Amino acid sequence: MKDLRKNSWLFFKALFPIMAIFIIVAAFFWKVIFKSEIPFPGDFVVGVYHPWIDYKWGYPAGVPVKNPITTDVPSFIYPMQTFAIESLKSGKLPLWNPLILAGTPLLANFQSAPFSPTAIFYFLTDKTTAWSIQIVIQHLLAAIFTYFLLRYWKVSKMGSILGGIIFAFSGFNIIWSQWNGHALSAAFIPLIILLEDKWLRESKILYGVLFSLVLALQILAGYPQVVIYTILAIGILYIVRVVEIKNLVSKTFFLIFFGLLAVGLSAFQILPGGELLQYSQRAVEPHPFEWAFLPWEKSITFIAADFFGNHSTKNYWGPQDYTSNTGFVGVVGLMLAMLTINSARKNKEVFYCLIVAVTALVLAFPTPVSVFLWKSGFLGFNAASAHRSLVLWNIAIALLAGFGYDVMSKLKLKRKIIALAVLFVAFLGFGIWAVSINEIVALRNLVLPIVVFVTSSTIVLFKPKFKLVLVLLAIFELFYFGWKFTPFSPKEMVFPTTPVIEFLQNIEKPNRVVADKVIPINFLMNYGIETLEGYDAVYPSVISEYIAAVNGSYGSFNSIRRYAIIDNYDSRLLDLANVKYFVVLKKDEDVYLRNKKFKKIFEDKSVVVLENLNVLPRQLEVKEWEVVENTNELFEKLNSLDFNIGKKIILTETPPAETKSMLFVSDTFYPGWKAYINGAEVKIYRANHAFRAVVVPEGEYRLSFEYHPNSFYNGIKISMVSGMVILGMVGYTLVKGDKHGEN
Repeated sequence: MKDLRKNSWLFFKALFPIMAIFIIVAAFFWKVIFKSEIPFPGDFVVGVYHPWIDYKWGYPAGVPVKNPITTDVPSFIYPMQTFAIESLKSGKLPLWNPLILAGTPLLANFQSAPFSPTAIFYFLTDKTTAWSIQIVIQHLLAAIFTYFLLRYWKVSKMGSILGGIIFAFSGFNIIWSQWNGHALSAAFIPLIILLEDKWLRESKILYGVLFSLVLALQILAGYPQVVIYTILAIGILYIVRVVEIKNLVSKTFFLIFFGLLAVGLSAFQILPGGELLQYSQRAVEPHPFEWAFLPWEKSITFIAADFFGNHSTKNYWGPQDYTSNTGFVGVVGLMLAMLTINSARKNKEVFYCLIVAVTALVLAFPTPVSVFLWKSGFLGFNAASAHRSLVLWNIAIALLAGFGYDVMSKLKLKRKIIALAVLFVAFLGFGIWAVSINEIVALRNLVLPIVVFVTSSTIVLFKPKFKLVLVLLAIFELFYFGWKFTPFSPKEMVFPTTPVIEFLQNIEKPNRVVADKVIPINFLMNYGIETLEGYDAVYPSVISEYIAAVNGSYGSFNSIRRYAIIDNYDSRLLDLANVKYFVVLKKDEDVYLRNKKFKKIFEDKSVVVLENLNVLPRQLEVKEWEVVENTNELFEKLNSLDFNIGKKIILTETPPAETKSMLFVSDTFYPGWKAYINGAEVKIYRANHAFRAVVVPEGEYRLSFEYHPNSFYNGIKISMVSGMVILGMVGYTLVKGDKHGEN
């Protein structure tokens, strides 16, 4: 009996840290567990936009909206990811998305993430429950993996728990939580660092194999920018460890080899992604300097996230918006991290974390290094937000906080005062600035961080034996920040139907809808309704150029950009693109009905559906064509064409001289599409700038289009070979033992 109690106690002690992390993460997501709500801004869907806003959804004055800047979640992430998963569940490879932008690659967009490691939950439960599990598990894994890394580096259990919680609920992971891929990608960073360090120090092939597998999972998780920062982090660790590595050449070779295996395992995602980037609008899309880098004054948000206000409370007044507040780590986290600076000379792990933190800041702010990378376009940084590098700042500070928790009791008072003085000066300086500009919101939102600072400083300086209180303070300030930003909604608010939606679902197919003056782009994806407009981070440039031509000098969306919003509903190019239905507000219907091509066919409350009487069918056989290579001339000719059925199309390449007829199809022209007539493959021509055409024979024929991208199938082959190599290495370790060389 005594042995049983002893073993039970040992088991509890071993399990306690993980149990504590589970409980803390569950506490943050209590609305998911106890109220069955979903971490999704459903209030933004039904409380802001028609046709949903015409209905009250159980609220007497309409649905209140918590956070209006999470728009990407319902308009991009949720529809893209769930459509990809539904394709998989129906037995189809999620390679192509026909629902937006006249068709666009799906898997090639990393953020569709159909092969994310947490996508398995969609096969085990319903869609909204799976979504909730995905969101929660990102933070759980981030905390657990950070805990294991700190324990490997000899940090105490409580210090490791603290570090894990700080990283799991830091600025990057909270702000990008519902983007459902950003935070999951980030969660793998500490585990990848741990596996690299174990390989370098212990030489076990198992760690190298796991390094490959986890890095591949991170790539598939859906946010490649974090992968770039992870590679930077593991490169820094290699440099820090280099002087103490035995068998350096061999270990270096295999570390690179394991990295390449990870790339090989995920090649079926990487190769289509690279191909899409090559043909996309991303390469030329402008990304303003003021949005690329973190303004220097935003450094206060590392400890006072709401200094510039919060969109959730509708009092935001600062530069950029709240999504750039990703550097937040809290007063406790940064305070404890600063206590470790003096130990960097003796502790390689602390030194490593400091280098990572400084590197993240250099990349995030407009420094000579970051501006050079932005201007060079290296790895796509010209079209990315450089301040996303603060994910490395988050993990570095979280790790340092774990070390700081342990060394706090050992430090001399003088060292503590110097470390705390930096935070005191920051609060004082920004407080004086807020007073000088009479910004009451800033002053009010400094109160809570200052209270945490005073309380924490008192413990650090005079009562270190009560340091467990610091853990509670850290959880409090992180949760306060996270709950204020993160929306939760009843499941019933996740894209419910209305009479307008039901009408559009039942229209004659195939025909496209344009509704972006009423219904935000991509929202209709959730109902299987095809549109010409759309929003995608990366999509074929030919469609972006076509929609810019649709708008012409009309409206603001007349340049190449990720938001393909249609302003000019009168454009004849919409007729050509099979846009048959337009959704407008009832108060504006007279403006559109002045154009005789429109006819009102449905109405519900504030919303009207118009039919385009001049629309051309999706497939159109023509006898006349003209070859034009100059883009401006091409669109001039398209706008002057007589669009009567069967007239003429514009090609960019000359067909064979004996050609008598061509079939035009207003679906996006893109590499990988194959056309077959009576079972034989035929060439696809780019027609009317963005669409497809094939030469067809006289009389009856059977035509089919199939999407078979070489990039994907070549990627599959590489992934299979990489998988076989992984299996071979695992088999080798089982037979020969799990060691490579000597330590």
